[in-house]
Amino acid sequence: MQIPQPRYEQIVTMAFVHAIGLAVVFLMDSSPVNARFVFGGDVPEISLSWVIIGTLVALAAIATEWVCRTHPHPHAWIVRSVGPLRNVTPALWVLPGLNIIAAYAFLKLFNPVLGSTVFLVTLVVSSGTLVVILIAQYFNFHRQAEIHIPAQIVLHVIGYIIAFSIFSAIYYTRYRTLYSATMVALVAGALIYALLNLQRRPVSVGIALIAGFGIAELMWALNYWQTTFLLAGVVLLAVLYVVIGILGHACIGQLNRRLILEYGLVGSVMIGSVAFLSL
Repeated sequence: MQIPQPRYEQIVTMAFVHAIGLAVVFLMDSSPVNARFVFGGDVPEISLSWVIIGTLVALAAIATEWVCRTHPHPHAWIVRSVGPLRNVTPALWVLPGLNIIAAYAFLKLFNPVLGSTVFLVTLVVSSGTLVVILIAQYFNFHRQAEIHIPAQIVLHVIGYIIAFSIFSAIYYTRYRTLYSATMVALVAGALIYALLNLQRRPVSVGIALIAGFGIAELMWALNYWQTTFLLAGVVLLAVLYVVIGILGHACIGQLNRRLILEYGLVGSVMIGSVAFLSL
């Protein structure tokens, strides 16, 4: 039996467009002429660069639909209706979109140290990761477990790397908790929704957002904790891992006391290790 293959030319084309868009953003950042939208007070400013990043995120979502709709196997288990949009796959939009945000927000933090090297690293890493995500999401539609399970593992690993990158970047900004916690909640909720649905463990947007806001409560404590942005990212990642694990088993009715203790132990060890390193 021949295994369906994605149209790699579509994926490479999207990665190329993605790289060009990020290159434009970095050129704008290095230029003194970069419009900023100031809302006043302590509300974070939004530069024109972030508007372009938002456009790239939308293009990544369109590319995901474009690639995955060519798969011959039915994938009704992940199809949803969002407002006026019918028969779309929003769970597949999350990783490609957040990949762009993570690459730009996280790697840019190292610009003072690495200089122009960051520009090249960001283009290569982000474009390459986008290719891997689109291919893995395509193979995740396959019926054979020996194909879709490795694809799910790859997507989960990438999802956690993206989570760590964005959480670290958010903590680095040291925004007021109202704003930083909201950002963490939205990112965590989106990842919970995407990773569980990709694992064929259906969870609603509402439940995912509630779980995301629960994780975001940590920002109240972290903002009073003088630690590095990388260690803060690890703490938030550990809690996200525990929440996804527990919620994922609950979705399929397999949650029990042993699993809760296991995930609680793993989370406690990770957070305890970070606390020790920050001393």
